[in-house]
Amino acid sequence: MKKTPLILLFLFVVFSSLSQKKYVIDVKIPGLKDSLAYLGTYTGKNLYFYDTAVVNADGSFTFENEDMPHGVYAVIPSMNPPNYFDILVNEQKITLETNLDNLTGNVVVKKSKENKLFFDYVHFLEKQAKQKEPLIKERKIAFEAKDTNKIQVLNKEITKIDSAVIEYQIDISKKHKDTYFGKLISMSVEITIPEPPIAVDDTNRWKYDYYTNHFWDNVDLSDDRLGKSALFYNQMETYFMKVITQIPDTINKRIDSFMNQLTPNGFMMRSAVEFLAYAHAKTKIMGMESVYVHVADNYILNGRSEWIEQDKIEKLRPKVEKLRPTLIGKIAPNIILADTSERKWINLAEVNHEYTLLIFWAEDCGHCKKEIPKFKQVYDSLKAVSEIDLEVYAVCTSIENDDWRKFIIEKELNWINVSDFQEMRDDHMKYLIEKKTTLQSINYRNIYDVYVTPVAYLLDKDKKIIAKQFDSEQLSEILKVMKNKKK
Repeated sequence: MKKTPLILLFLFVVFSSLSQKKYVIDVKIPGLKDSLAYLGTYTGKNLYFYDTAVVNADGSFTFENEDMPHGVYAVIPSMNPPNYFDILVNEQKITLETNLDNLTGNVVVKKSKENKLFFDYVHFLEKQAKQKEPLIKERKIAFEAKDTNKIQVLNKEITKIDSAVIEYQIDISKKHKDTYFGKLISMSVEITIPEPPIAVDDTNRWKYDYYTNHFWDNVDLSDDRLGKSALFYNQMETYFMKVITQIPDTINKRIDSFMNQLTPNGFMMRSAVEFLAYAHAKTKIMGMESVYVHVADNYILNGRSEWIEQDKIEKLRPKVEKLRPTLIGKIAPNIILADTSERKWINLAEVNHEYTLLIFWAEDCGHCKKEIPKFKQVYDSLKAVSEIDLEVYAVCTSIENDDWRKFIIEKELNWINVSDFQEMRDDHMKYLIEKKTTLQSINYRNIYDVYVTPVAYLLDKDKKIIAKQFDSEQLSEILKVMKNKKK
């Protein structure tokens, strides 16, 4: 009876070893000596070290790993200047050779069917690029000389080369549609947009809608291996940042539709979550933080991205919560602050106008001194024509109010001017007990993320945020758009 556990353990070890797949990648680069070589793996468009190998005297080295995730990897020899070349890993034995003169262009695949196909394709692209290079240089000279006939001739030759590449891609993606290589190439093939099957009012709009709805037709979203390539990341960047109309609600719907087609917690999903969160946190397009919050809520904070460690999720949570109250479409958190007299308290919610410009600024801020008078010009111009009913609720973020009052008088800022003056800051409980203001009003810097000034928000009659973080010129354009919407 005591031997049974040992037998079971032995069998478990045997079957475990049998179930593991060993991957061997043999590479030889003559002239590469006494150094290390690295195997890189793609996460999104970034390369990370996956394995290290010692280079032998003849320039050969081997990467050996168990159960490697299939995808695009990079062979990175130690050389100056740094260089590398991509390979496809979905076969257990890969053997190839190249030289230092042209790492990618001179690769010879000794063993690996898919890498043979891949490098035939790479070499074809290199050949076409060499044919195209002198034509582009000639065209540049023709542009400078304003030789239109020469430009037309060169454009035809360049288009011919480009068309040959597209035809080649389409051909090999069809011939090898069931291979990893074929699916990678298919991902780079643009979809064909047909003519509308019936008469439509706007043909261009119909074609745009078709393109956005069928953008992913050439990508097998069920094949998670494609997520381990920079090409997949680039396709996401094109689709979500350039193809789709940059409106948060539209983007969020497209994100959800896209994410629901990916393997849960697979490489595609990992790449997508990383890209979508980062891209919409860093973009300067107004309102895109709404997309960032949507991605965080639906794919990170709820535990759906199981690979993200819980401590990282908890570090992210307060950042997301800080953004939430002032997203476009939300009702602006109310503020009740005192005017220049420090006696009259003005409630933002009670400013009864079609639009309210809520702006945070400081009289000792150099940029504010330039921008606030510009906002005043817009304000005065609107008051003069009376086409748009706009009021300004201007909050001074300085504690010392004397210079603020002088600036108001000097620049004739005849709108609503409020601040949290020194006494209020020192004895805020007094004003809270007297119900002059609110805790939310006292904490407006944190709620509205006011750490750099000026910061502007445009509110509608219901105090819903319709625009944020814009300058005086953009304010005029935004109001024109709002006016045209009502026509």
